[in-house]
Amino acid sequence: MLSGRFACQSSKLLYPQFIVQILPSKVNSDNINEPATSVRRFCNVDAGISASRSFHHGSLRRSLIEAALSEPDIEGLSLRQLAAGLGVTAAAAYRHFGSREELLFEVARCGFDRLRQRFASAFDMRVTPADASEARLRLIHLARAYLEFADDEPALWRLIFGAQAQVYRQTIDVQGDPKSYEYLPAALSGLYLKGVITVAPSERDALFAWSAVHGAATLRSGRVPAAMIPIPDLANEVAVRVIRALK
Repeated sequence: MLSGRFACQSSKLLYPQFIVQILPSKVNSDNINEPATSVRRFCNVDAGISASRSFHHGSLRRSLIEAALSEPDIEGLSLRQLAAGLGVTAAAAYRHFGSREELLFEVARCGFDRLRQRFASAFDMRVTPADASEARLRLIHLARAYLEFADDEPALWRLIFGAQAQVYRQTIDVQGDPKSYEYLPAALSGLYLKGVITVAPSERDALFAWSAVHGAATLRSGRVPAAMIPIPDLANEVAVRVIRALK
């Protein structure tokens, strides 16, 4: 059995509070003219990122979010400039988003959802790893998924893990699929359950592991030569060293 915040109770893992802090969304629902499921459909990692220059009545909100997702510097975007790029007035854009910050909240929601989809492809968090080998592979695959996300969508990665990350974590839905922050604790718990590490992982262990992977992604974004090896190799190196440190 796991102890502390990594305890296993009724087959549901309890995750560290610093990783799964969920707060009520500050996005103004009065400005939402489309169903949430419709707006979030393009958050799918396979949907591609393309801001259409034309749109049907009622879909401007979605077009603004798509345009924001295509920006090379999401953190520095201007709602007025996005509106101009879509051929609409700033007033029309502000009917859907009361401020630039409200738009960024919705874009951040997409970012966490896309990252969660990548993590979900790495392993099924609801199923216990079959053996020690699979437990190790889960951490490697998780590291690879994170590094690929940072490489493939650098502007979105910087947005959700930058200076305002704590604020944007408020966009994570309380209900529904597992959250992106839940996968690392699950991977570490799997390592303990299968005897790869002998001490139940703590909150500080999760912070250490996350720092290692995030640090590697940050070094890649800065084009540090040692971090520019192929992502599968870098993910394997980081995961192996994390496991070695936690044994």
